[in-house]
Amino acid sequence: MFSDEPQTRKPRNMDNEIKLEKLDCDNSFKCEINEEWSQGRACFGGLLLAMSARAATHAVPEGRPLRAINMTYVAPVSAGTIEIKVQLLRSGSSVSHVSCQIHQNGHVATTATLSYGSPRDGSLTIPRIPMPDVVPPEDGDEFPFLPPITPKFIQHLDYRWIPGHTPLAGRETAHVFGWIRPSIPMKMDAAQILALLDAYPPPLWSKAQVPFLASSLSSHFQILEIPETTQDAHPWFLYDGPATVVGNGYSDVQARLWHQDGTLVAVGMQQFADFTNKL
Repeated sequence: MFSDEPQTRKPRNMDNEIKLEKLDCDNSFKCEINEEWSQGRACFGGLLLAMSARAATHAVPEGRPLRAINMTYVAPVSAGTIEIKVQLLRSGSSVSHVSCQIHQNGHVATTATLSYGSPRDGSLTIPRIPMPDVVPPEDGDEFPFLPPITPKFIQHLDYRWIPGHTPLAGRETAHVFGWIRPSIPMKMDAAQILALLDAYPPPLWSKAQVPFLASSLSSHFQILEIPETTQDAHPWFLYDGPATVVGNGYSDVQARLWHQDGTLVAVGMQQFADFTNKL
């Protein structure tokens, strides 16, 4: 699949990369994005999801977990300084809604709405989708670090593709399937889970034989349950992401993420734009 020798990875702690500096104005934060999190002209979108979740949490009652995020990527965000502006839209007895915008160079780069909700009793319970029976991470195919073929940010994450699903091999189906975790152990929260959900390439890369430019237009992710972890824990997460709608230069992924213990952690959907004609 790859013809060149992999380069040495220099992983960075993802938790340190999403630390926010509070600004003087209400509910505004500043953050610096390191160039090592880039992917072409833009930075890793999962970092923007994670930063938005961290910032929005400051506007909701303590202990109210993130349930869903809807993000639109308005413009590329490059390495450097960003400003995050948060607005509490409404906070009820159990659910809070927050608006979050990322600004760079005086322009809106992303806009998101996040919903936080306390647990509540429901009228029905349906068993969650079980984790597929697949090979363990140690038997998966490692994702080599080969910039510029692979983006710089993947050096900060561990990947193990389920055999038969590696990208750029002309597969019959558009399907991403593999294990993933941060390269450096850390206590996992909703912000880092969101980053993992955005870390695999578009499923269309599974059908391709050469890389092509593609970019996320929008993301909708739901956080279901995050198993308790410690700072030193280093669990794997299984990502299953087939494409279901492809055409007119756009495609999607229907994503599911399980903790290695079988807990369904998150589900969601992303839309991608194909920029092949810009090469």
